[in-house]
Amino acid sequence: MWMNVQQGRKLWSHHTGYIWNNSSRRPTMEKSWMLWTFVERWLLALASWSWALCRISLLPLIVTFHLYGGITLLVLIFVSIAGILYKFQDVLLYFPEQPSSSRLYVPMPTGIPHENIFIRTKDGVLLNLILLRYTGDDSTYSPTIIYFHGNAGNIGHRLPNALLMLVNLKVNLLLVDYRGYGKSEGEASEEGLYLDSEAVLDYVMTRPDLDKTKIFLFGRSLGGAVAIHLASENSHRISAIMVENTFLSIPHMATTLFSFFPMRYLPLWCYKNKFLSYRKISQCRMPSLFISGLSDQLIPPVMMKQLYELSPSRTKRLAIFPDGTHNDTWQCQGYFTALEQFIKEVIKSHSPEEMAKTSSNVMNGDY
Repeated sequence: MWMNVQQGRKLWSHHTGYIWNNSSRRPTMEKSWMLWTFVERWLLALASWSWALCRISLLPLIVTFHLYGGITLLVLIFVSIAGILYKFQDVLLYFPEQPSSSRLYVPMPTGIPHENIFIRTKDGVLLNLILLRYTGDDSTYSPTIIYFHGNAGNIGHRLPNALLMLVNLKVNLLLVDYRGYGKSEGEASEEGLYLDSEAVLDYVMTRPDLDKTKIFLFGRSLGGAVAIHLASENSHRISAIMVENTFLSIPHMATTLFSFFPMRYLPLWCYKNKFLSYRKISQCRMPSLFISGLSDQLIPPVMMKQLYELSPSRTKRLAIFPDGTHNDTWQCQGYFTALEQFIKEVIKSHSPEEMAKTSSNVMNGDY
């Protein structure tokens, strides 16, 4: 009988990964079993509560339909959907735990001069930054790019892209993890991300080793909206912006992604996160580069073209990559060449010779 029990335990350990060599393992298994039991009961209770709520809601809807007809019921359903979307917008927009280890592990560069920095925002949230330093010729005068990433993962996941920027563009890069992302504290929100971007720009201005006359903003996807907002509020401190595969606004994206609902008729106050880039771009008169991957399956490429057309900048460029997808446009041929040409153009226009020439043209009435 004892041999059968032992054999059964060995078989169980083979399939489950638990080891039964001695009795010291039993408390661990009991704790795991109790935890799983608790989670299972909690999930069952939640399912039961949700089903009860659905049944309770069903009767008022049937009565309303019987008394007042389908239009009122349709309005109630529409309002309910709007309420649900408002409550869960953060869940639909921000993915700081994708992949699952993103909040626990942030990859760091190896063999590259860098700093792992922590700063505080005006509302006291601690943010994590990575500064990659260019150490080549004339590194003292190298531009600095503030890099705002998309809505998932952390700054460590952007290192392959950032390192290629460092090598090809000969710039410093400051990568930012928003609140609620990576090792940064807090929870993501639209206003929170704006505060984060302001704190990062303020930090750059305190660094004596960074050229404050050559500050570029780069934003991909959600980061593009953050970059546009920061530029619209700080035109005197930003040399240029570069945005890639970003959107006009969250309401525009909602209309695109949920086309089977009449989302376009929802008032603006229904949206918890708005990111109205199509309005704020009108305040960005600095040189602007719009990078569009035409194979983007998430954000319609036409939005990038519309942002380009809405930009009031006299120095604006639209770089189009037919094979560029939402996250991998930077891997397309000619990508870094387009960025390099734009940066050189901006720096040249800010040189003393060009500034004097522009001033002379203005005095002569050429503009």
